[in-house]
Amino acid sequence: MANRYYAKLIHYGQKFTSDRQIVEDALQDVLVRLWVSRRTLKDTPSVKFYLLKAFRHQLFKAMQNFPRNPTIQDDTQEYNMEFSAEDHYIQQETEVNVRNEVDERLAHLPLRQREVIYLRYFQSLTIEEIADILTIRPQSVSNLVQRALAKLRESWPIILFLILDFLSK
Repeated sequence: MANRYYAKLIHYGQKFTSDRQIVEDALQDVLVRLWVSRRTLKDTPSVKFYLLKAFRHQLFKAMQNFPRNPTIQDDTQEYNMEFSAEDHYIQQETEVNVRNEVDERLAHLPLRQREVIYLRYFQSLTIEEIADILTIRPQSVSNLVQRALAKLRESWPIILFLILDFLSK
């Protein structure tokens, strides 16, 4: 089960620190803690949500001992649709341009807004799940999402929503 979420959790952790060792250590700590307490754990409706929340908590604990330089980056999932070598090249160039544009726009958002956008659109979590992860009210999450989207709309035309949809698949 952990293998299924490993890459996503590592990617999520790297949104907060570029030190991969801290991210991997925090994830290992979570997995060890889950293994040790496996007999006392209760069923959860969403393993992904549970792991994201536990991992985020552990990562922040681990980062307290190191200089913090949190950054949120866009999710870079691969979109594989090939017709020819030329189409493949055009697709790669387009994806690089889109990712760079998304990266640039998201970099101008405050950290909390970037994190909420990442969790909502790139991890497909519900408002309630995000609120639980961030330990804030669902209304606060909705407000953060709306403020982030409003800021993105100011600097970007309607294509934003098409790109977010494209990247979240």
